[in-house]
Amino acid sequence: MTKQKIIIDCDTGVDDAQAIMMALSRPDTDVIGITCVNGNVDIENVCRNTLRVLKICDALHIPVFRGCGRPIIHHEENASFYHGVDGMGDHPHPPEVDLSCIQEEHAVNALIRLTKKFNGEVKLVAMAPLTNLAVALRMDPGFGARLKSLVVMGGNMHGKGNRSASIASEFNFGTDPESAYIVLHEVTCPIVIVSWELCVDYLYPWEMVHKCINTNTPKANFLQFITKASIEVQKSSEQPGYRSCDAFAMAVAIDSSVVLDKVDIYASVELNGTLTRGMLVPDWRNKLQKSPNVTIVTKTDTQKSLGLWMNMVHV
Repeated sequence: MTKQKIIIDCDTGVDDAQAIMMALSRPDTDVIGITCVNGNVDIENVCRNTLRVLKICDALHIPVFRGCGRPIIHHEENASFYHGVDGMGDHPHPPEVDLSCIQEEHAVNALIRLTKKFNGEVKLVAMAPLTNLAVALRMDPGFGARLKSLVVMGGNMHGKGNRSASIASEFNFGTDPESAYIVLHEVTCPIVIVSWELCVDYLYPWEMVHKCINTNTPKANFLQFITKASIEVQKSSEQPGYRSCDAFAMAVAIDSSVVLDKVDIYASVELNGTLTRGMLVPDWRNKLQKSPNVTIVTKTDTQKSLGLWMNMVHV
């Protein structure tokens, strides 16, 4: 079996953890590295959480790289209100890990090196602010051309935001708009966008989610602990199902048949708007007459994605 080579760029919180677990559960997927970046929580907690997930999955052989500790233009916002102060739902007894396991090589250098080593073979799944990728492009403009493809959980199709600092931007793009702009305009491999609205529209049924996390395997027990707070937040808003944005993006990345419909379109990122900074702006009317630079997923097979999500606690 020829395995697809994947690098995961993440700010490991609750849904990043699920996405990593999903990727590791697939026999046809070879995760050759995980690059960490500031986002949901600070970079040290991101690194620690990533190692915790790998330990639960018996996969500490996968190299983890510490990346950028702040966006291109610094701000103080994070997502600890949702993911917990530690980014993992403030698990009372988290798996103990040794931060010395983190590679000495910087994440940006690792991205450049690995894409040179496996030129045209690597699918990069980016589930965090895109700071590492933007810096890699500044250091090596050919970085993006060496990727097989880039799947991004980020941005929004219709200006529905989920950041406290903006009414119109998604968290990952809004946390580092400059990096999102650089990536969309300078990466030349195919870019697939899994937007915030898509994740809101395609939810996992609560009944199946509770069945999964109550399976009583080590992975299911870990998942139950880390998702407790986020499930409470989602249920308090009377949401009809469970939302796991990064896991959804990973499902799209590892199994293309999850995508039922998509649109190729030119899109940019707003950098200056007082109310819209960080907003993904697709040119729906083709007003700019520019060639498409992204593919935005508009419809998915929720049952197939759910199957991938539930399977991760068993393998």
